[in-house]
Amino acid sequence: NKHNQLLEDLYEDSSLVNYQKDRYANALDKFIELYGDENVSIYSAAGRSEISGNHTDHQHGCVLAGSINLDAIGVVARQDDVINVVSDSFNIKPIYLNDLDKKDEEEGTSEGLIRGVVSKLKELGYNIGGFKAFITSDVLVGAGLSSSAAFETIIGTIIDGLYNDMSIDMVTIAKVG
Repeated sequence: NKHNQLLEDLYEDSSLVNYQKDRYANALDKFIELYGDENVSIYSAAGRSEISGNHTDHQHGCVLAGSINLDAIGVVARQDDVINVVSDSFNIKPIYLNDLDKKDEEEGTSEGLIRGVVSKLKELGYNIGGFKAFITSDVLVGAGLSSSAAFETIIGTIIDGLYNDMSIDMVTIAKVG
C-alpha cells in the first residue's frame, strides 16, 4: 500500500486505487510472462476527451480538450535495435530501428503509429533506442477518448524516459503523435 497516494494523485479518485493496483500488478505479471523478470520502468499516457470542437483539429480548427483518468500504461525494459510491443490483444510486429521509413501498408496500424512516432523523434534530433513492452489501456477504443493518441503518447513517453531523461516536453510528444 506504500504507493496508494501516488495512485490517488495520478488518477484523482481514491475509489480507483485498488483497481489501479491490480491493473499495474497484472501488467507487471504479463511483462514477466512475455519477457522474463528484469528491471523495468512503468509509463502512463492519459486519454483525452474533446470538450468542444471535436475533430476540427484535423482541419486546422480549434479544439478544447481535457485529460481523463483513463490511460495506457506500459511496463518497459530497454533492448538494442528493435521495439517489441505486446498491447492487450493486438498482435504488433517488431519495429527495427534501422528501418523507420513510412510503409503504406501500415497506415492505421499499431506498427505504423510506433514507426511514425519514433521516426519523427529521430528526425527532431532526439535519441531513440529499442525496448520491449507490455502496454495495456483502459482508454475505450472507438469512444472518442483518443485511444490511438494515448498509444502514440505512451510510445513517445517511453522513448523520452529511456533515452532522453524525460527532457522532451509533452506538447512536442503530442505533436509528434
